[in-house]
Amino acid sequence: MAINLAEDAVHALNRAAAVAAREGGESIAPRHILAGAISQRDPALLDALTELDLEVEALPEPMRNAPETYEGHLPFTLEGHEALAAAIEASSATGADATGSSHLLLGVAKTGDDESRAMLEEWGLEEDALAAALTAEPPDESDSGTATTAVVTALLLALALSCTPDAGSGDPAADAGDPVAATTPDPFAATPADGPPPEIGPAPDDYVPTAAGAPSTDIWVGRLERGPDGALSVAGLVNATDRDGYDNQPSFDPSGTALYYTAAVDATQTETFRHDLASGAVEQVTRTPDASEFSPSVIPGQDAFSAIHETRGLQYLWRYGTDGTEMGAIFATVEPVGYHAWADERTAAMFVLGEPPTLQVGDALSGEVRTIAENPGRSIHRIPGTAEISFVRKVSDEEWWIERLDPASDATERIAQTLPGREDYAWTPAGEILMGDGTALFAWTADSGWGPVAELGDAAGDVSRLAVSSDGSHIAVVRNR
Repeated sequence: MAINLAEDAVHALNRAAAVAAREGGESIAPRHILAGAISQRDPALLDALTELDLEVEALPEPMRNAPETYEGHLPFTLEGHEALAAAIEASSATGADATGSSHLLLGVAKTGDDESRAMLEEWGLEEDALAAALTAEPPDESDSGTATTAVVTALLLALALSCTPDAGSGDPAADAGDPVAATTPDPFAATPADGPPPEIGPAPDDYVPTAAGAPSTDIWVGRLERGPDGALSVAGLVNATDRDGYDNQPSFDPSGTALYYTAAVDATQTETFRHDLASGAVEQVTRTPDASEFSPSVIPGQDAFSAIHETRGLQYLWRYGTDGTEMGAIFATVEPVGYHAWADERTAAMFVLGEPPTLQVGDALSGEVRTIAENPGRSIHRIPGTAEISFVRKVSDEEWWIERLDPASDATERIAQTLPGREDYAWTPAGEILMGDGTALFAWTADSGWGPVAELGDAAGDVSRLAVSSDGSHIAVVRNR
């Protein structure tokens, strides 16, 4: 079976990435592919839709007017991969020479998730009717060898990268060995844009590794549910790391299927671990005997994550492949970094230790770094659906505010005052802010302010850090042992 993306399909997938990014998402789902295919308005697709008496203008405006380009790379969700594989199989079945945007639409119709299927059903598009409208001359049976969906998907992964010419896989070894990936350079330079890689000498005589003073904590994982009235609740909360020692700083991967976190491996060192939500399996990701890692966070658009790299008394924002491969410093001149979050594929907000500590924003591509605020809190997050950052500004010992920052203009705006003395929080995709106080969980909304969500019980101690998956279905809660 020929596997070949037509030019209009490449552009449609680029539009799909742009739609996902516009929504603040970090991966491409079937509904994004649907919007990209429709917005491309390929003549073959328009002819098929005319034959089926379907009008593009009947679709919601965001589904038919996707941006033309996206400078970067977003991965596909599992459902997105399945839709793309179905599109390639459909193009072969209909006798087409290449997979076009019309086949992308058919792939979504065949295997899309509930949301995209509901959109198509409301529009009136039927899978069989579209397939019939796209059928060309039957393919030559002598050259119609079959391929499994897994094989098609694997090949498609490489092909899909070609629609994002400024992005790489984030894995130098993979890029070097893959002729397609080799054409998509790593978006970050090997040498930080703000200077040469830092020189790390001997540790100071008074250096005490951060891990030596880390508390004993556990990460609890559960479902975040919403009732008919919109009220949030927590269900199925279980201790995912049940052991003595430091297990902390959780963050979900973009798909929401795995949790990255920091764990102490002995009294002086931490490493990054990954917890699979479905199976419960735990995997050690980094193995750096001369360093510790803290606060892992997947970098938008990359098969890589960032973390605080502590070695010999210095703390830099460092990059790693998702297989644990060290990829080096992201910024050479920002140190010591304590915590961070990504606003987009290139913009990082960093808590930088000092007297006083500061919130600094850095552009990983240009190397520009600027100071935004003094006395921030440690909890920094991207606000869902935006390229803005939220952080805690500690005005005084008694007055702490969660503020929003627009990295494009450096403008800040107050959102809500924190619960007294609390600085750890997380956002839901719907725009609530979650925060713990003692063993209870609270939520803030713009309409109602702070209100209780759940009493988590006395099976463990107080709540500190929180994380919510990108789809809002799961929550991770750090609690003292």
